[in-house]
Amino acid sequence: NYKILQRVYRPLTFLKVAAWIGHPLAENKLVINRMLQYQHSSGGVFHYIGEDPDKIEEQPYVGSLNTSFFGHLMIALDMKEPAVKAGDWILNFVKSNEDYMRKKGVMYTQMTPEGVLVTDVKPGEKITKILNNKDPKQEFWHVGTCMAYLALLYETMRHKWGHSEAAAKPYLDAAIELLEFEKTMPLYTYLWPSKCKVGWGAGELLRVLIKNGKGTKEQIEEAYRIARLVAIFTFMDNQLPNGGWSCMHYPLDERIPEMRFDYKPLKGMVNVPQKPIPNSKTIFLPSEEITGEFLGEMKAIETGIEVYLNHLRESL
Repeated sequence: NYKILQRVYRPLTFLKVAAWIGHPLAENKLVINRMLQYQHSSGGVFHYIGEDPDKIEEQPYVGSLNTSFFGHLMIALDMKEPAVKAGDWILNFVKSNEDYMRKKGVMYTQMTPEGVLVTDVKPGEKITKILNNKDPKQEFWHVGTCMAYLALLYETMRHKWGHSEAAAKPYLDAAIELLEFEKTMPLYTYLWPSKCKVGWGAGELLRVLIKNGKGTKEQIEEAYRIARLVAIFTFMDNQLPNGGWSCMHYPLDERIPEMRFDYKPLKGMVNVPQKPIPNSKTIFLPSEEITGEFLGEMKAIETGIEVYLNHLRESL
């Protein structure tokens, strides 16, 4: 699973940090060119393309995780064209889901390389292909990772790359569309660890809306409400006495027994195995990885709320 399903996910994150701190790896053309090969002509980014740089093995679907994380790396590297292409893919992803989100409370989470939503969902595929606003344990992060990237792309296009408001606005509008979908989610959905990136997205959107004088008062308050819910229920309520968070057995099939796991601590303990489960249809995410990710997402929430509080003070 790490070798295939998450082949590019971690390198994208490592390289983004390398770009932030000026590490030589972010200037290695061989590495960067290999990362660029993961982007399809549609702008979407595959999770895996094979082992041979001279032979790209396109996959049958593209998802939001690697596309948004690729976009973040491109912004960190100041590579405008692939960053905007990634944004265009996410824009199409949101628009394609618009009616489903508004009318049925669902989002299909995969697209074909040709840009068509994958709506054929077989038993065992529900958790990886569709997100709804009812079930308590799902891949909620799709909303958050797209929201975070769209907000940052809007800001970057306007203030760094010199794009007009008309050119950049569709990306911010799509982030707000995702906010509207997220606000239909019940409170209990915030207890599941996969809400984490929703806090990142809401925090980024909150910051960008206020800094740029965009959004209605209601949209700003909604972004704050969602960021606060993630901070309290996904993060603080689930934090262990040692300061970290539990590992997670990330489910790849909604029918498996690991779906019954609960990551809310009781008397400082989480009642799940703290090591990989043999022959399990899960991806094992160690405590260190979960903790590092949560801290980064909490920082986005903190920054967004700080901007919001300053905005409220200035409006008195």
